[in-house]
Amino acid sequence: MASQQDSGFFEISIKYLLKSWSNTSPVGNGYIKPPVPPVSGTQREKGPPAMLPISIDPDSKPGEYVLKSLFVNFTTLAERKIRIIMAEPLEKPLTKSLQRGEDPQFDQVISSMSSLSEYCLPSILRTLFDWYKRQNGIEDESHEYRPRTSTKSKSDEQQRDYLMERRDLAIDFIFSLVLIEVLKQIPLHPVIDSLVNDVINLAFKHFKYKEGYLGPNTGNMHIVADLYAEVIGVLAQAKFPAVKKKFMAELKELRHKEQSPYVVQSIISLIMGMKFFRIKMYPVEDFEASLQFMQECAHYFLEVKDKDIKHALAGLFVEILVPVAAAVKNEVNVPCLRNFVESLYDTTLELSSRKKHSLALYPLVTCLLCVSQKQFFLNRWHIFLNNCLSNLKNKDPKMARVALESLYRLLWVYMIRIKCESNTATQSRLITIVTTLFPKGSRGVVPRDMPLNIFVKIIQFIAQERLDFAMKEIIFDFLCVGKPAKAFSLNPERMNIGLRAFLVIADSLQQKDGEPPMPVTGAVLPSGNTLRVKKTYLSKTLTEEEAKMIGMSLYYSQVRKAVDNILRHLDKEVGRCMMLTNIQMLNKEPEDMITGERKPKIDLFRTCVAAIPRLLPDGMSKLELIDLLARLSIHMDDELRHIAQNSLQGLLVDFVDWREDVLFGFTNFLLREVNDMHHTLLDTSLKLLLQLLTQWKLVIHTPGKASEQAKTRSAELIPNGSSHRIQSERSPYSNVLHAVEGFALVLLCSFQVATRKLAVLILREIRSLFLALGQPEDDDRPMIDVMDQLSSSILESFIHVAVSDSTTIPLTHSVDLQWLVEWNAVLVNSHYDVKSPSHVWIFAQSVKDPWVLCLFSFLRQENLPKHCPTALSYAWPYAFTRLQLIMPLVDPNIPVNAKKTSTASSGDNYVTLWRNYLILCFGVAKPSIMSPGHLRASTPEIMATTPDGTMNYDNKAIGTPSVGVLLKQLVPLMRLESIEITESLVLGFGRTNSLVFRELVEELHPLMKEALERRPETRARIQTSQFSLSAKNRPCCIHIFPGKLEDRKDSFLEDREIQ
Repeated sequence: MASQQDSGFFEISIKYLLKSWSNTSPVGNGYIKPPVPPVSGTQREKGPPAMLPISIDPDSKPGEYVLKSLFVNFTTLAERKIRIIMAEPLEKPLTKSLQRGEDPQFDQVISSMSSLSEYCLPSILRTLFDWYKRQNGIEDESHEYRPRTSTKSKSDEQQRDYLMERRDLAIDFIFSLVLIEVLKQIPLHPVIDSLVNDVINLAFKHFKYKEGYLGPNTGNMHIVADLYAEVIGVLAQAKFPAVKKKFMAELKELRHKEQSPYVVQSIISLIMGMKFFRIKMYPVEDFEASLQFMQECAHYFLEVKDKDIKHALAGLFVEILVPVAAAVKNEVNVPCLRNFVESLYDTTLELSSRKKHSLALYPLVTCLLCVSQKQFFLNRWHIFLNNCLSNLKNKDPKMARVALESLYRLLWVYMIRIKCESNTATQSRLITIVTTLFPKGSRGVVPRDMPLNIFVKIIQFIAQERLDFAMKEIIFDFLCVGKPAKAFSLNPERMNIGLRAFLVIADSLQQKDGEPPMPVTGAVLPSGNTLRVKKTYLSKTLTEEEAKMIGMSLYYSQVRKAVDNILRHLDKEVGRCMMLTNIQMLNKEPEDMITGERKPKIDLFRTCVAAIPRLLPDGMSKLELIDLLARLSIHMDDELRHIAQNSLQGLLVDFVDWREDVLFGFTNFLLREVNDMHHTLLDTSLKLLLQLLTQWKLVIHTPGKASEQAKTRSAELIPNGSSHRIQSERSPYSNVLHAVEGFALVLLCSFQVATRKLAVLILREIRSLFLALGQPEDDDRPMIDVMDQLSSSILESFIHVAVSDSTTIPLTHSVDLQWLVEWNAVLVNSHYDVKSPSHVWIFAQSVKDPWVLCLFSFLRQENLPKHCPTALSYAWPYAFTRLQLIMPLVDPNIPVNAKKTSTASSGDNYVTLWRNYLILCFGVAKPSIMSPGHLRASTPEIMATTPDGTMNYDNKAIGTPSVGVLLKQLVPLMRLESIEITESLVLGFGRTNSLVFRELVEELHPLMKEALERRPETRARIQTSQFSLSAKNRPCCIHIFPGKLEDRKDSFLEDREIQ
């Protein structure tokens, strides 16, 4: 980096660089004239402006090259931003486009200029002023910032003037942003007084009051004035004497003028220009100099009679004193500060009792007490405290809010800095405050409709020195701890405050944060810079042992039980009834439904769910909690929905022994609650399932994370959880992963391509997890590997009867499951086709969709049933459940459904889906009579919800996965006249696997016998040929069943003879 001696050379070089643009930015009529877009036109392209190419000599010195390149980037980006601003509506605030944080690239350039200023600040300042003057079309110091608009302007000229005025404001905005950053380097690099005065003079010109202007840029003018006030605040840290001299001179000049509304507003604008000035706490000379300035302003405050000026000065004092109060650890024993407080306190306290002054002077009295010495505070604060408490019930919400904020700042000083008084005095004082804020027997707090975080902080301040009082007298009361069930009632606002306070207190103790900081104002500056450091809270579960270590073991278990009780009541009142699958929520907007009493309950619900897994409810089993979070993941409230998803993910990531339960529980929830009618909701939930799998994989791949989490067990937290694990010699996670594979296979039956794509992604994540966890050799192959490997041969089997709109079909080795899922083609048939296998011909004749044929082929005995038996054992109950849920939509025997299917366009889609489920069910079905061990391994229970909201595994609630029951449902449908239904049944029966073939034939026997009796003249012919029909004429694809057909016929006839 260049040395400071090179500054002058850099300055000359950059000035030459500026002049190289003179041809592209002509100056005339007082300002630069870029092409002006029409006011109502569309926004121009946000590309860089058209300007002559600028070349930088690559042989320049490194420092010179860096500085020139950076300045080129700055001017290019600035010009682009100005063009965008000119194309935007006049009403749009400049902060939306220019504030820090809106454009990371521009922010980086400004930060780089700040870093370079450490080495060449004067030259950068001069060059910036040259850029500023060229942009404004001025070359001298006589420029006065003023509105361009005249009331006599014609409409078009006025609009043009407004645009140019907006452009000037944008230039000032950008210029002040850079000044704020580069002037921070003044302590590291000296700057001559003339440059400092240039900055000060320019800033104070923007503080001048613009009388009579009411144009559309008024708001942006105030924003720019605030930005220059921030510039003065930064500059005053190093050049306070010059800033003070200018301010006092301007104030003196205005005070000598005859008082008028214009003069009053001018003084107020001048005072507002100092609102970002901050007192330097050290060295003590600077501290005393700042307080001397405050003392001079205090004299003016006491002398001035105008109410508005007095209020403006009070606001200035508050802005300056609050950071001082927050920075002081014990007390400041400096005479100048003591004199300042004593000179103002009595007068301001007396004025604050007057209604016209109370809003402005309550904060000032508070600040004076906060920076006062301990004895002064203890002697004086009780009077003002009583005033605050009495105003908490003020009918004016603004006054109530000011009184509340004054109270919680005073309480911070009393509890944190002064460390209270004697036990009796402190107890009495706290009881007075608490009973006023939280009246006994009331459902709410005082004042109403205030930010809850203020009450949370009040409880936190009390807990810092009186933890037992805060917990037993406030938090336990809020959470209804220890109250009988009959006396329990939801007080959502109080419960929200209590739970949040407990979490904040526990987090602070566990992280050893020490004393909480004093509340400050104005977290975001006009430039977009933030003053407040965002607090990061722990998400790791608070255990009994950790609660004991931080001294909260006496309260921990009772709070957990209270959370369990609250969650159950909330779920009953605003949980289940507001799921997006609830028919009452259809076509309803959240804004219309989350109103009245529901709103605070939803807020409390958000807090309770966000506390998971930090605070696990005591009394709720794993399965109940997972099911609750799964339900809330499809809640109407968007924020609650996202919080529930994060909590569900937290359980999976943080707890090793929860992972199976989370995946089993969420999968079963999707099967039960998110049916195929809710396409968008189903896809959203599948994305969450995919995210859960991905996060699990990331945890495994994170070094050290897996070993750390292996220690995190939840048995001590929720001992009554159940396990879905099938006893096996395989990997502990093998079963749950195969179960999700089975669910993905069910999803592949969907007629929605987007859903099938998500199923493929889920299968791929399962394969990645198998690789990450280490799959045993004797385990089943990942389903995606088998299906990818089979895709080419399956495509070859029917490619000759497929017609596709796509350009070309890829080579067979590049065909995988993803390609088949996305392939858009149609099957065509010909009566002269003698090449195709019978099942291909039949599908081409009736179905037309190649994906259904692919699914049919994947289920052949030598394919998925051979390589993935575990996954298919889970797919059977899953497919059975989905089939039962969709059955009412396609069964014509239901009168209501008959009307719907005859009129609704979606009827064919549901028949298609029903057919696909039939094919899958009969391809993976298990016999009805099996050994108990085999049955348990093959048909895992599907979690069901009882009417009272509890969870159990009674799979009869959904339907026992029994092929016998299924056949008794389906075979009678063969008598229907609906071709779609009967063809679907034929294709489904045609995929029947060898294990349940006997049951199918037994169930079909009465139907076949009836058909034979109806046509006696052909009975003899049919008896001899019923099992050897031509492949192209028989209605059922019996020939594709595995095994020898004649052996099955003989066995079947033998069984009938025995009967």
